[in-house]
Amino acid sequence: MGHALAIFGIVSSLLLFTIGLIGIIFGDKFIHAFVASNIHLDPSSDLYKQWLNPPIEVYLSIYVFNLKNPMEFQNGAKPLFEEIGPFVFREYVIKENIVDNMNYTISYKEKKQYYFLQNKSPYEFDYPITTLNMGPITVINGVKHSNSIVHDGINLALQLTGDTLLVDKMPAKDLLFGYKDKFLVQLKKILPSLVPTDTVGLFIQKNDTYDGLYTIYTGVDDFNKVGIVERFNNQDKINIWTTKTANMINGTDGTILPPFLNESTIIYIFESDLCRSLYAKFNRTSKVLDGIKVLGFAPDEYFYENYTVNPDNAGFCTPANNCLPKGLLNLTECVGGVPIIMSCPHFLYSEDKLVKDVEGVFPNFTEHATMIFAEPTTGVLMKANKRIQFNTQLYRDQRIKMTKNLPEILYPLFWVDEHFEIDKKNADLFYYQVKLPLLGITIGKYTLFAIGFILFLISSHYAYKLSKKNEKPQNLNIQQSEDSNDINEQTPLLI
Repeated sequence: MGHALAIFGIVSSLLLFTIGLIGIIFGDKFIHAFVASNIHLDPSSDLYKQWLNPPIEVYLSIYVFNLKNPMEFQNGAKPLFEEIGPFVFREYVIKENIVDNMNYTISYKEKKQYYFLQNKSPYEFDYPITTLNMGPITVINGVKHSNSIVHDGINLALQLTGDTLLVDKMPAKDLLFGYKDKFLVQLKKILPSLVPTDTVGLFIQKNDTYDGLYTIYTGVDDFNKVGIVERFNNQDKINIWTTKTANMINGTDGTILPPFLNESTIIYIFESDLCRSLYAKFNRTSKVLDGIKVLGFAPDEYFYENYTVNPDNAGFCTPANNCLPKGLLNLTECVGGVPIIMSCPHFLYSEDKLVKDVEGVFPNFTEHATMIFAEPTTGVLMKANKRIQFNTQLYRDQRIKMTKNLPEILYPLFWVDEHFEIDKKNADLFYYQVKLPLLGITIGKYTLFAIGFILFLISSHYAYKLSKKNEKPQNLNIQQSEDSNDINEQTPLLI
């Protein structure tokens, strides 16, 4: 019985040891294959369902720069700003007209809807804001290189309409989503072809409007391509910038990332709001709910450098050779002619001069940088903050009465933070359906290996002891037998 038990222990330990060893050697490949088989946009896949109806709530927070010294500013003083916000909105992304192109790509239209959430906003939606009146500013910037006759006409039109440089104490709701500008109303009547709309708003044409027509890879044939934008509005490139590289469409739309991320991964994202692609590099490791480990990625400072430091940014100089300082992007062509210049909030990563030209901006990485956090094995996004600031350039033009005393500065209008973070319900679901099984595989292979090795040592030791025990009694029997014979032979003599 002891021999059978020892043999059983040795065989069992070798079996566990072998399974554990195979798991250690091939376990990562199994996990890789398991994850890869589930990373594709097929109507039957969980990823497709989450892509179509995201389970995590997305919010948009808008912060407006309220001008505190309007009279002094119009007379040439440095502007003093007070940041008002956030005005928080629930964001809904709706995908429509989904078409399977039968070549491992799908096409669809996407629009976003925003609903104001007063319970998450510290300010009422009608809070009075003082800022630039973008109607006349757009026209004035557009004619800055025109002759004096044009400028005289602009001065007369502004005087007749009574339009002003600033909108004073306008409700935030109107400022963000649209108000009628006196100057544009009259100008549209005279030159309708040059003035497509007489409504001005800092966030106009963003609510309940289509972003564009996307064509993306499903990943069915290659999981590494899942979500990558092949075409936007039926074009494989953007036709705004001045170089081929700048006009390239690279990466996903930012809602889907490839799996198997690590600290050397570079994430590419096509951002339609900016009419360009961008990249993000590893920044730090963090954790979200349920202790799920995530990797954080962000555009680094080199991404924002002027073309003299980062030659790739030469293509974003528009018009050609008209390059802006570090950290700025001219979006005028991207947003339909409105003189908007993009930066990070509070001029993070921009030249110090932009910060010193105004009062009330305080850049810091934690509050103002764009960051995305993803679970590295699956690439599932767990947390993100996409932060962009919108500004306009002011020029002192002696020919325009409205601007002849203005300081020549980059005027910050507002900034937005499109953000989400996985909630407890979805974190639990991800943990128990994905993370725990993968963790079980990882722990299990080493556990089986260790148990098998330890059991082999115990079984081998037991077998050895058993064999030694069986040898010792046999020697004693032989000795006893010899002794017994000796005694029997001598006994008669003793009698």
